[in-house]
Amino acid sequence: MVNSIGRRQYICFLLDGAPYGARPAFSMKTHTSEFDVAIVGLGPVGAVAANLAGAAGLRTIVVERGDQPYVMPRAIVFDAEIMRIFSSIGLAKEVAAATRALEGSIYLGADGKPIRAFRARPRSHELQWHPSNLFYQPELERILRNGLLRFPNVTVLREKEVVGVQKGDGSSELAVAAARTTPGPGSDARQIVRSKFVLACDGASSTVRKLLRIALEDIGFEERWLVLDALVNGALQWPTVYAVPEEVRSGRYSLMVCDPARPATLIPGVGRHRRWEYMVMEYEKDDDVLGETWLSQRLAQWVEPSDVEIVRSAVYRFRALIADRWREQNIFLLGDAAHQTPPFYGQGMCHGIRDAAQLMWRLCLVKDGAASVAALDSYQIERAPHVREIIAASVMAGAEVCKLDPAAARARDIEFRRVELERADRPGWPFPTLSRQFGTASLIPAQVACYCRKCCACLPRECCSDWMRFSRADSRSCPLNQ
Repeated sequence: MVNSIGRRQYICFLLDGAPYGARPAFSMKTHTSEFDVAIVGLGPVGAVAANLAGAAGLRTIVVERGDQPYVMPRAIVFDAEIMRIFSSIGLAKEVAAATRALEGSIYLGADGKPIRAFRARPRSHELQWHPSNLFYQPELERILRNGLLRFPNVTVLREKEVVGVQKGDGSSELAVAAARTTPGPGSDARQIVRSKFVLACDGASSTVRKLLRIALEDIGFEERWLVLDALVNGALQWPTVYAVPEEVRSGRYSLMVCDPARPATLIPGVGRHRRWEYMVMEYEKDDDVLGETWLSQRLAQWVEPSDVEIVRSAVYRFRALIADRWREQNIFLLGDAAHQTPPFYGQGMCHGIRDAAQLMWRLCLVKDGAASVAALDSYQIERAPHVREIIAASVMAGAEVCKLDPAAARARDIEFRRVELERADRPGWPFPTLSRQFGTASLIPAQVACYCRKCCACLPRECCSDWMRFSRADSRSCPLNQ
């Protein structure tokens, strides 16, 4: 329901379907509180925003549907810039104690051998943060929420949800009611929260975004993947069909299996936590891959099933979406409410935390009169190009990983291995490349290999009449280097 009253516009709804405004909502038993910042959602993005606001001395209120941090792991990695933001809110020591470095990632091709490696640059100083950090999200959320206890200017309303928004130029109002976590009638009592600024950190299905009727731009990527989080008590075992490098076996690297039969991922996690991800085929239903038998068969390739405690198994639709606008007067979208990124670069949560950091200093300047309200327009102007760039890169990476056509997968492998050979020839390249570790572009340790023009692959011996031999001593003769 949309009504115009003076300079304010009311866009409201109730969870039971009745339009908010069809009932005397503001004449019910209400309590109005005034704040500088109102934050909707207390996930990692909302919790960082609340810590930033608390540290800045802003009168802050957070509206959160749950009572406790979400118990299931979701995000699993963040970068050094995010650790610097944790440092800026005084929580780096606690967060660092709950993380460990991820040193890189190795991709296996259709033949089960490595085709690509991403390696984090080594730290130049012991005080430098690691470029990539693994974490367990429930523990990170606990640290961030505990951090809010330091700030008497931060109020958290738990088990509450936003059911209406009244927006204006100078301030906005949120109608807050008891969260309806189970079907059935709820209480009509509500609290009215008035705030100079509203930050919607309420996730991909953002209530605030829907209330504001902000559309999402579809970048054009959608794939279903099963995500399986487990606590592993025993040692991992390595399928003989894969040439798994030592970096992965030691838990320092993640593994991307680009097998056209079924792409998959293994991420080592913190402590006993391990994550497996499997692409779900078009012909498969969600329930097909969530059954105990299916899950056990997949886990049995990597670990003794009796040594595994499954924490979560769920099918997700990896999508690439960006909201048309991230600001509606003094209401702002952050994190997944504003943009959704496929996970292939591990930047989803990082995007949202960057949003919070880049928006908060602008809000402080405007509130203090040091900048005009026009400065807030630069929030999306600055953040959107970076988000789009990372989403585009993640979509491209996902498209390569998700190739199901065997011929296309072989062509991808050839190209990736060619790039690895080029890296090996770069002067001063600081990392061990796959070609240095495994030999030629085919990663076959023999001194002489054969390139098959028909099979488009390097092989340990001639496979048919359409092959040519080249020596690793003169690797330039390899067609992959032409």
